[in-house]
Amino acid sequence: MKRTGFVFLVAGLICLGAGCGSSGKAILFDQREPIALVSVVSNWDINWQDEEPINPKQPDLFLNKRALRNDPDLTIVSNAEELIKTAEGLIRDNMTSSVISLTGREPVLSSRAYQEARINKNHVYEGLVKPDDFRFVDYRDKNFPAALAKETGIQRTMYVEFNFVRAMTFGIGKHGTYRGEVEMTIYIYDAQGKRFFRKTVTMYSRPTLAVSLGIYSHTELMSHLQSTISDACYEFLEDFES
Repeated sequence: MKRTGFVFLVAGLICLGAGCGSSGKAILFDQREPIALVSVVSNWDINWQDEEPINPKQPDLFLNKRALRNDPDLTIVSNAEELIKTAEGLIRDNMTSSVISLTGREPVLSSRAYQEARINKNHVYEGLVKPDDFRFVDYRDKNFPAALAKETGIQRTMYVEFNFVRAMTFGIGKHGTYRGEVEMTIYIYDAQGKRFFRKTVTMYSRPTLAVSLGIYSHTELMSHLQSTISDACYEFLEDFES
């Protein structure tokens, strides 16, 4: 009896969790109001999966440094400062549907509510990066959504968090092929600061990319990651509307 009761309890909790996700979708479908994109952030270092950042000053990287001098596009380290600047535009260009409608950029960023919104200190301490003109708006600031709604009439806010990594797909060590990985998490809040929707999408660059002794093309990686961000947006909409 105890085991049966436990099974029903777990099943009930699973259904409850699924219901919460479904209710968030239902709200967006039933009340198709424009959403303000208020935060786009990501990790700064685009590291190898499950590894610490590479220190380019290490003495054992002599051969790598020589290769870098021969071709400035080759690199052993990458960061997302360049990538995050285009991420916002990619979201706006690719995340459009009959349900998801993003408001204009300027009315939100220039609003008094946005300029006075509380900063997420964790994002600052963690060294995350964001597009120009954006702020590290704290999603826990309950006053911000209400102030934005009062000033602009916008009733919903969206926060997007990216995590970029590189992962080997074939070879030994850092010699062979790899792929860029994009994890995109979207949070949507109402005018009372209550989160009613959350979704994470993970996508991989294709085709795979070449790496030799830890050296790879920076331009090639950035291009593929941009395409993968677009793929993540499409995947989000396809799954959301299915």
